[in-house]
Amino acid sequence: MTDSAAASACEAASSVSQNDAGLNRPSDTASGISTAEERQQQVRQSTMTLERNGYRLRSVDFPHKSIYFGFDGSVCASDEIAPHIQLSEPVEPGAEQPATVHAIVGTFALDSFGYVLVVTDSRCRGTIAGSQVYEVTSVSTLPLSSGRAKAAFASMLSDVRKANAGKRDNTSQGSDEGSDASNIESTSATPDSILAATSSLLGQSGAKPAEERLESPEEMNDAEDELVKAGSSMRRMEDRVLEEISRLFGDTGMLFSYSYDLTRSLQGKSGQALAATGAPMALTADVDYWFSHSLQQSLMTCGNVGWAVPMVQGSIQMATCKVPGGSSFQVCVLSRRNRQRIGMRYERRGANEQGHVANFVETEQILTVSTSGQQAHYASFVQTRGSIPFFWKQPPNGLHPAPVVLKGDDENTAVCATHLQREIGRWGRQVLINLVEHKGREAVLGAKYACLVGQCVAAELVDASMIRYIPWDFHHETRGMHYERLGVLLEQLKREVLDMGYHWRVGEQVLTRQSGVFRVNCMDCLDRTNVVQSTIARSVLNEQLVRLGVHIAPEGGLAAYQGLEAMLNQLWANNGDYISRQYAGTMAMKGDFTRTGKRNFSGLMNDASYSLARLWISTFRDYFSQSVLDFVLGNQKASDVFRTIIDLRSREPDYALQLSRAREAAIEASAAIVVNDGECVLLACIVHTPMSLNTLKTADAVMILTDRAVYICSYDYQLEKVPRFQRIELESMSIVQHGTYITDVLAPHSLDQARNYGVLLYFATLAAQPDPKMAPPDKSAEGVVASVPAGDLSHKVGKNSEAQATVDKKEPGDGCSASPAPASAAVVPASSYIACKLASEVQVVMQSVVPSSSASASLSLERLGALESQSPELLAECLCSAILSAKLRTGPVDTSQFVVESPIISAAAAKQSTGLVGKMSNRLHKALWI
Repeated sequence: MTDSAAASACEAASSVSQNDAGLNRPSDTASGISTAEERQQQVRQSTMTLERNGYRLRSVDFPHKSIYFGFDGSVCASDEIAPHIQLSEPVEPGAEQPATVHAIVGTFALDSFGYVLVVTDSRCRGTIAGSQVYEVTSVSTLPLSSGRAKAAFASMLSDVRKANAGKRDNTSQGSDEGSDASNIESTSATPDSILAATSSLLGQSGAKPAEERLESPEEMNDAEDELVKAGSSMRRMEDRVLEEISRLFGDTGMLFSYSYDLTRSLQGKSGQALAATGAPMALTADVDYWFSHSLQQSLMTCGNVGWAVPMVQGSIQMATCKVPGGSSFQVCVLSRRNRQRIGMRYERRGANEQGHVANFVETEQILTVSTSGQQAHYASFVQTRGSIPFFWKQPPNGLHPAPVVLKGDDENTAVCATHLQREIGRWGRQVLINLVEHKGREAVLGAKYACLVGQCVAAELVDASMIRYIPWDFHHETRGMHYERLGVLLEQLKREVLDMGYHWRVGEQVLTRQSGVFRVNCMDCLDRTNVVQSTIARSVLNEQLVRLGVHIAPEGGLAAYQGLEAMLNQLWANNGDYISRQYAGTMAMKGDFTRTGKRNFSGLMNDASYSLARLWISTFRDYFSQSVLDFVLGNQKASDVFRTIIDLRSREPDYALQLSRAREAAIEASAAIVVNDGECVLLACIVHTPMSLNTLKTADAVMILTDRAVYICSYDYQLEKVPRFQRIELESMSIVQHGTYITDVLAPHSLDQARNYGVLLYFATLAAQPDPKMAPPDKSAEGVVASVPAGDLSHKVGKNSEAQATVDKKEPGDGCSASPAPASAAVVPASSYIACKLASEVQVVMQSVVPSSSASASLSLERLGALESQSPELLAECLCSAILSAKLRTGPVDTSQFVVESPIISAAAAKQSTGLVGKMSNRLHKALWI
């Protein structure tokens, strides 16, 4: 065969028209399958109808197989029509036809009520081993509410009809959308109509909106007016969350298949069929790459896993080359993002405590060689990318922020070893290619990475024979747009490529296995990483074509096939664009080289614009996108997402756990430093307090109640010290007030009385608080407020005292300067007060452990989990009761006058005391973010 005969045009693999998205009823699902067998079948397309008490989806392939989502939150799968469920009237005239659903994404709940998320449109991206792979292009979010379901379902039907009409118009005009699987199209989710239908939600599930509870605007009192305003803000925030969820699943490369497990590579399927023979995909899916795993838990526990279709966030690109003689081969580039530390660019860097790293992506290049009358050959080669595996961050300050290494060498070595051990167990030998700069801001990470890998090997935490570390400064080596120097790197890796091999199978017979993997990284693991991975992949593909007997001119490389090299470049460039959009929000930089093999001025200008776009996205959008991601993955609650909108920052998935540990350590350290010997800690918790007398602005502190006094301790979490504290004798305490304590009027939940509660302690004073720079007064004077160094334990013999190591400059926080409401009508003699607001999230409550013997003199504390889970209001009441009990042991007390319930700062007072600047800031914040 001549070279000219061997050369042929390469064409896109996906010939499936987008008119029907390839979602016709499969031919292999014949009728006559028993009910028992049906339960073990993967559900494909289904139809959704709105019924009296919920939504019902019925399988197209097995009409008696259905799943029901009740408005009460129940999920029930059945294999026959439930007789107690009655169909409702059509949702609107002409809507007798049910809605077509391509897959069920899952269920979730916000503050108002629950939702079911379904795929209403998708497009076929091609086939692998005879199984079609789809990309989600539109989703619908349906509320589990009888009052809102009808409008939402009607809106979904309308959107589906419009989409189908658009497809028919495109067909009549001869368009062939979706025929080129390597083209990236920005598809928009269609949640607007659903959001409009749910925009008036308020309160708990089934509760009427505040507007319906009010008879007329004239009859509204101030409290009701505040409730309406809070409800309006909450609805706007819920709308934002729903919009982001719809965008996440409808426009960020969400992939699924009914018969091919996208969560695992071909080698990971060894010993099993390439395509599932009808068995539920959820039974064998890899949870690390199953993006929708958390949302689909309700489907997994309802008795029929066949309704759960695992979804992967990533990219799939395909191209086919036909060879004369009846043969052809297909090249597929499939990327799957690991969900364990998934996130946005500056919001997620480095590793977590479990050794999972940010932006970890497994990219598999699959070669399929088909010959008439013979079984197809499959060759797979996998590479990985991921953030540098230790604790570090990069605050989004400007275009080129400096990275910061976190924690010590011991912790970083341990987490680096954990990550490498996991990957060695999965793939074998790890060739670590580090592309960061050796000078400048990136050098600190590169040097630390090399050091940690060396420490892991030296300490025998990882097998030295399973690791090779290759530092290669991409920017230095290719400076001046000399990207041909990538050949130098490829030459260094030549031996590794041969030794590593690739996975090769014919049908179910495995001929060779891949023993090792290239783990490539730069700072973002996007642009430079994609260029290097595509270079390695082209080299491996050339070897595979020779080995499989397809390549008849190996010395000519991929250029022997007309258009193949250009098409391969397109596949990898598109792959890089998808991953970049998912992590950084823009297309990949250096895409001109990946697509054409050359760097040009136009590409440089595109990269500059992408850099500016990434700066804007990281500043104004990523924090919210990250919080919604964590919510969808089950790492955060809905309240955490709403808090993100107020704080304008996201939190790590283990934020609550880390904060709980830090606060527990703060209480233990504070008690050990300040509590007098012989005193018993009755109750200790986290409060927000001004740490100054007669003021109400708050800062984080520790409150400790003993059988003799109350301690309020400021705690430095970084230095693990108590720089300042106040001690109030129970004998001098005159009134304990508990009530609403509003310090923030921006967030709707900040006006919730149960979550914004505190105590106000009044105590007698005989002298004014002294200047901390002056010598402390005589501590023997009764009721004197003394000032001594925090490290000096002589304060333990004093009465009411304020110990202060330095003059702290506390930030005002977001509190209000309103005066407290009077505790009671009784006249309080010369007294001071200190206000404490109970922490509303991640509360830690502790008390002394009863010693086993009288010889045990050390102070030991234990946590009270039952109180930690209670609301701040209930905890404040328990605290007041404990103070009263301790006070009674010191002498007679008028219990009717000692504990008083009255607002400390009401919502009205907080709003009134908010200055003009604060009000304008609140309004601007709501306009921009809510």
